[in-house]
Amino acid sequence: MTDLAAEAETLFPVRYELSNLERMISLYELWLATKPGDVAVLARLAQLGYERSTFVPEKDKEAVLRTAADYGFRSLGLSGLDEGFSLSDDGLRTLLTRATDPATVLWTAHSLGLILSRMNPFSAIPHRNKMRIMYDRVIELDPSYYGGSAPQAVGALLANLSDYGFLFGVKLADAKFSFEWAILLDPTYLENHLAYAWEYARRAKDRALFEELLQHVLDAPIGDWPFWNRHAKQKAAEYLADVNRLFR
Repeated sequence: MTDLAAEAETLFPVRYELSNLERMISLYELWLATKPGDVAVLARLAQLGYERSTFVPEKDKEAVLRTAADYGFRSLGLSGLDEGFSLSDDGLRTLLTRATDPATVLWTAHSLGLILSRMNPFSAIPHRNKMRIMYDRVIELDPSYYGGSAPQAVGALLANLSDYGFLFGVKLADAKFSFEWAILLDPTYLENHLAYAWEYARRAKDRALFEELLQHVLDAPIGDWPFWNRHAKQKAAEYLADVNRLFR
């Protein structure tokens, strides 16, 4: 069985090709069939499932994200997504005190966040604090984990909450620090620049900052983040092509 994990990890740097990503998932699922409680493999499947959601058609995204979040909550010691949804904020905080690997929390939070974003906003409101609780725990464990993904995600969360005016007591300016911190932690992780542009500069109507950040994404090397930097470059090109509509 160790051969399965070894083969899967050889594909990790080239999982930006969908066939490689799906092969990794199938190999880890075979491994999990014999060791269903393997926390590291569950967390890896949560990540790979979340990444797979960037490839699938819109009609299939929610099912893929639910599978990813299910693996994520299992990596945290729960039975799956349904039990994760049922937790109170205090119950989630208690659960996360036992989490020592930021991977188990980050990828669960990422998938859960996209599931919530697809729900009716008022149905998602009871769960809104879960995202901040989870990302704050990742920051406690390691703020630089995965290129500063957790500070970046907090910035995106605050920016989105600012859309509701004073309902949550959040202003768009509150998001700025988190995006800049993420970029400081890892300027080579281009998703940080992409999120700063889309979530902050677009809302702030700062076209100059928007274009500067996205042009940086296009000009920067792929570097050590072959999957997500490719994704960032693709999205940056799409956003820049639409800039006149976005800032009219």
